[in-house]
Amino acid sequence: MSPIAFVNHNSYAILAGAALLIGAWRLLRRSVTWRGIALYLALAAVLVIPPLYVRSGGGRGADALDAALASGKPTLLEVYSPF
Repeated sequence: MSPIAFVNHNSYAILAGAALLIGAWRLLRRSVTWRGIALYLALAAVLVIPPLYVRSGGGRGADALDAALASGKPTLLEVYSPF
């Protein structure tokens, strides 16, 4: 896998990690308060929880996709671009 493809595929995790590192650095650079810790934990929750709900099919085949689309329930599709 090329470095560009790796960054493209993992861009959310890379940016979320950078945001958490910057938040931790700012928290530790100033005096640590309960409010700062609460804000940092809220930032972590906002960045970590959504990817847990938005997952790819985990390698399920086309039959599972067809069944999900035919079920009549809302279905989330992830489309990846090679560019």
